[in-house]
Amino acid sequence: MTTPAETGKELAKRLTAIRLQKAWTREMLAKVAHINVHSLKRFERTGQVSLERLIAIAQALDSHYEIERLFKPRHRVDIDNWQPVTHPLRK
Repeated sequence: MTTPAETGKELAKRLTAIRLQKAWTREMLAKVAHINVHSLKRFERTGQVSLERLIAIAQALDSHYEIERLFKPRHRVDIDNWQPVTHPLRK
């Protein structure tokens, strides 16, 4: 299992790679994402970024669908017919 810092750095590497594939400078991406270029540079270097800025970067790179998939239920849940769990949960 990776640490949050390692995950952040990996996300930064992936989004930097997408930026470079598009031949965009940091300045170009920052402008399209409506974020400060220094925030983008820090993210690419350290992996540290707010969720709001991460979403803005992903949207600017047309990769927001990846974020939208996070934590979606694997099975469709019918909220009208939902039933509570009847067995005890693990502690």
